[in-house]
Amino acid sequence: MKLIIRKSQGRIILFSILTAFFLSSMTPLQGQEKEVPLKLKVVTEQANIRLKPDIGSTIIYQVPLGTFLEYLGKEGDWYKVQLKSEEGETVTGYVHESLITTIRPIPQEALAKEEPVKEEASPKERETESEEPQIISPPPVEPTQFKSSLSPVQISFSGGGNFFFGGDLNKGAQGLADLYEDILSAQRNGEFRPAHLSYIAGGELIIRLHPSVFLGIGVDYFKGKKESQVEFIRGPASYVFTTCPKIQAIPIKLMISYFPVPSFYIKSGIEYYFAQCTYYYHIQADDFWENWEGKSNAQELGLMGGLGIVQNVSSHLSVFLEGIGRYARIRGFKGTNYFEDSTGFSSSEEGTLYIYQGQISEEKSYPLLFIRKKRPAEAGVLNPAPAMIDLSGFSLTAGIRIHF
Repeated sequence: MKLIIRKSQGRIILFSILTAFFLSSMTPLQGQEKEVPLKLKVVTEQANIRLKPDIGSTIIYQVPLGTFLEYLGKEGDWYKVQLKSEEGETVTGYVHESLITTIRPIPQEALAKEEPVKEEASPKERETESEEPQIISPPPVEPTQFKSSLSPVQISFSGGGNFFFGGDLNKGAQGLADLYEDILSAQRNGEFRPAHLSYIAGGELIIRLHPSVFLGIGVDYFKGKKESQVEFIRGPASYVFTTCPKIQAIPIKLMISYFPVPSFYIKSGIEYYFAQCTYYYHIQADDFWENWEGKSNAQELGLMGGLGIVQNVSSHLSVFLEGIGRYARIRGFKGTNYFEDSTGFSSSEEGTLYIYQGQISEEKSYPLLFIRKKRPAEAGVLNPAPAMIDLSGFSLTAGIRIHF
């Protein structure tokens, strides 16, 4: 009997020892069931939250120095994070490890054990203690909206329409038509139509200088002409006068663009023009005709400025619409005038493009535009001067931008 009791007591003691060991081993495990959350803190003036873990990915949010971010994971050099925007929306994205530092806060259970019970704080102190780090940031950018001002390098291609004034090129063609009407004392059918419209195409290389400021280097090409026919009727005779003023130019441009908001920009700059203007005059009566054609070239500086809107298609491609105003009044055109008629006679004259008044009476004179070897000084010529071709105007273009 005593042996049975001793065995029972031994079993009870052994069971108690095992139970105590098991409970003591479970205590630290329970404290480790919940991993302490990892926090990240921004240590630079501004950190970009990107849609993907890639330096070229779309920036969906920006946070300032001192902002705390919730850690969700890590891919290479990128932390996956989460935060609340000012509007209360959850923003999830990636931030580069060079922009943040890691912080692992002390568990609340540990704080409760280590810190003594404090006296109840005043309302003002409670308000201060309850405040959490505030996230102060610009309005969030939706992942589908591309913030072009943050792409370091862009290449654009565009095309559209251009309006230009023309200057003396149109004045000369109109003046010669009026001169023929006066000399022939004929009835006039039709009107001269000046050249004002052209197509325009171009490209730009754009480099970021600041998050909202870009330097652009580009080139455009535009070309325009307008043909007109005017008929002069004098009794049974009919004279047909044809004119076709034409311009083409290649402006090389240097620009600064400023983005006050991601989808809108203002730009201004200077342009250096390689310009060419051509006049063409032809008059015909039955089998007799005369023909003048002059081509001349000049180079000159101009100014430009405009506005644009841009919208993304993807993280590396966007589309834009741009309106540009230009100031470019070019003089000093040099070239060659060609003349020929129905009798087989032809000649050419190299020189400067001049505008002058062709006087047919004391009361009447008309502006004429021709290339002359020397400044016109013959009888019937008034106020000769180098012609001014006015390429000032306005263009409207649309295009694409490739982002790197």
